[in-house]
Amino acid sequence: MILKIQQKINYDINGIVNFGYNKLILTPQNDDNQIIRFWDISIEGGKKELSSSDHFGNLVDLVSIESNSTKIKYDVVGEIETKNTSGITKTFKQDLPLWCYTSDTKLTKPGNNIVSFYKKNPIDFSDLIKSLHTLSNKIKTSIKYKSGKTDYKTNAEEAFRNKVGVCQDHTHIFLSILRLNNLPCRYVSGFFLPKNKNQNLAMHAWAEVFVEDLGWIGFDISNGVSPDDSYVVIAKGFDYNNIAPVRGVINGVFVENQNLELSIEKLDQ
Repeated sequence: MILKIQQKINYDINGIVNFGYNKLILTPQNDDNQIIRFWDISIEGGKKELSSSDHFGNLVDLVSIESNSTKIKYDVVGEIETKNTSGITKTFKQDLPLWCYTSDTKLTKPGNNIVSFYKKNPIDFSDLIKSLHTLSNKIKTSIKYKSGKTDYKTNAEEAFRNKVGVCQDHTHIFLSILRLNNLPCRYVSGFFLPKNKNQNLAMHAWAEVFVEDLGWIGFDISNGVSPDDSYVVIAKGFDYNNIAPVRGVINGVFVENQNLELSIEKLDQ
């Protein structure tokens, strides 16, 4: 499948900007599941200073914000050829050993509610893949998908306690339980072309678990499936905090309004 992705991230600034910078993690890479045909990020109100890779292997751009900017715009466009590997990824550049992916983070640390849920729904290591799909579906059933009830600061325990969240929350809860079992797992961000055309488009999140002799196996908890060729991977990390698409600091006195647009189109091959 060939997917064309167009994303616009706009910040309108009302006030005075002295200086600032943004860290962008918006660029995909080739792996077992995708080949990048082309990818471009145009910038208004700032200048790309350098590009590098982080310790997770993600591509990172550092952008300086121009003083007195009234608008910062990132226009992303690209085409990616995707492949259905049943959610299995064997190759992805990274510098971290597997044991690093078994540690809790601020967003995935389990509390009493998650621990209690896990004790009632233990992982069956004799049939690990099936057990992980069962766990994924139980989280999906237990935590109602609803936007606007959580944000990027909401941790797994809070979302579980409130029984509501979005893909980010589903993924953090799943990772929280896997790390209770010392299983290497990671947070994945990217894009997803839904089969339901009425479903709102947005950046998506899912999880990957390392399984010996197979590689990294993807689990999209919110949709109850393993990723296929309708998915595009942008970045991978311990949790959302590691791979937020835009993050930075702006010094000045101003009010900032954000506007996001996204389109994903399947192209004929």
